[in-house]
Amino acid sequence: MRVGRIAGLALGALTLAPALPLAAGPLATVSDLPDGARIVDIRAEATCGKAAPDGARCLPAEELFADDTASPVSFHALRWLLGTIGLGGDETVAIYPASDPRAEAVAALIYLAGQREVVLLAGAPEHTDRGESRSFSREVIFTAPMRTQAMRLDADAPPPLQQLTAFARASSDTVAFAPDT
Repeated sequence: MRVGRIAGLALGALTLAPALPLAAGPLATVSDLPDGARIVDIRAEATCGKAAPDGARCLPAEELFADDTASPVSFHALRWLLGTIGLGGDETVAIYPASDPRAEAVAALIYLAGQREVVLLAGAPEHTDRGESRSFSREVIFTAPMRTQAMRLDADAPPPLQQLTAFARASSDTVAFAPDT
């Protein structure tokens, strides 16, 4: 299915001032981890593997965007990757670190893939643990329904969210989307 036939990506909500978790509106930046939240550390694998917030899973942002074009991976690949870090879609996910310029784009991708709630984790939580690398196969099958109804275009999105906008405007001819629900 061509991306042009999809309503686009839900980037407008991400450009608003943070106030609420993304599932309820604009993306929230939090300094305290919500109860039961799972941390996804998007720093380089080597960095995350040496020291990370307690319980963090390593999923480098580089694995979510193509090296040559910085286009996002397909949603099929994304949902597989989320399963390799033990996410099924019904958890609250905290993207760490919020200061990474790719954090909002990663949060948008994970939210559109169907993740229940996504927040950005700011500050420097104590790094008392090594981040756990993702598995080569899925630990859990990511089953949350995609948010195809929430996808729309926003021409004013800041970088790196502009890549998602270009992606939604059919810069890529082949993208795998789940059927509309």
